Amino acid sequence: MSDPMQGARPRYQGPSPNLAAPSRPEDFRVTELPLYPASGEGEHLFLLVEKRGLTTPQLIARIAETLGIDEREPGHAGMKDRHAVTRQWISLPRKTAEPGLSALGDGDYRVLEAKAHGNKLRPGHLAANRFELFLSGEAEEDFISERLGELRRRGLPNYFGHQRFGAAGDNHLAGRRLLEGKRKPRGGRAKLMANAWQSYLFNHVLAGRLDGLGRLLPGDLAWIHGKGAVFTVADAAAEQGRLDALEISPSGPLPGRKMSACRGEAGERELELLREAGWREEQDRFLAGARRPLIVPVADLGAEAEPGGWRLRFMLPPGSYATVLLRELGIEPGRKE
Repeated sequence: MSDPMQGARPRYQGPSPNLAAPSRPEDFRVTELPLYPASGEGEHLFLLVEKRGLTTPQLIARIAETLGIDEREPGHAGMKDRHAVTRQWISLPRKTAEPGLSALGDGDYRVLEAKAHGNKLRPGHLAANRFELFLSGEAEEDFISERLGELRRRGLPNYFGHQRFGAAGDNHLAGRRLLEGKRKPRGGRAKLMANAWQSYLFNHVLAGRLDGLGRLLPGDLAWIHGKGAVFTVADAAAEQGRLDALEISPSGPLPGRKMSACRGEAGERELELLREAGWREEQDRFLAGARRPLIVPVADLGAEAEPGGWRLRFMLPPGSYATVLLRELGIEPGRKE
């Protein structure tokens, strides 16, 4: 269990293309698509920031230090990779941000836009992430066309990627030990480890259902894409067409006190896989819990041949990983901090 992705097998098991994952930040570009536009009025200031070589917490720490404010005051909608060129929205109290706006920016980040709004950004205030990746090497056009077509039709298995488990890939093990102890996880580091254990459990359940992932089970809690809500599948055959169209997906567990459990055949299978992965009920007392779709649609998916490789473009819902999509193309991205 030392490698959290070892058992998270991709659907695609064919030959690997002679393509390499991005190795330079400029070959891995991510742009946040906001859940709503800034209104132009209000007590907060939304900044569109482009960064490279920084994690989102590192970016926030630099901005807070420059403005002389507490690091808890800035808001953000999502976490962005360090080894990439990323554009994301950060919110700040307008009264403190506007006077110091011209001082923001250095060689690692720059402010592209600033707009007023009425509320602070919170995690999840995000519609999607748009990705542009350059893959160096060679691949046949037929191979690229076939693999992309498969992803469009069947969607992406929604694994958590290596980034979720820390640079050493063992945050989930620390999270398990923490949750099996008697003290409540406190502080950002402890919560990160506990969330990594939840992510490991989810990945294990997804891998256990992979061969039948395109089929609903009686008692599944189906995720409605675009709404973030679930419903219990009473008649799997009647709902199958919606799954085929990727309007819905079976969902998997992020275990915790408030998590809704599947019923019937789906519930029995889910419980079996959770126990197999090392989950125990006592772990749930410190976690709220949630559901997460086992499959997500991939929007605007396309690729173009360029000198020295292929340029891949696509859009994923918040919380889904571009590195997981690369694995579905037969490209192992490796770990990223």
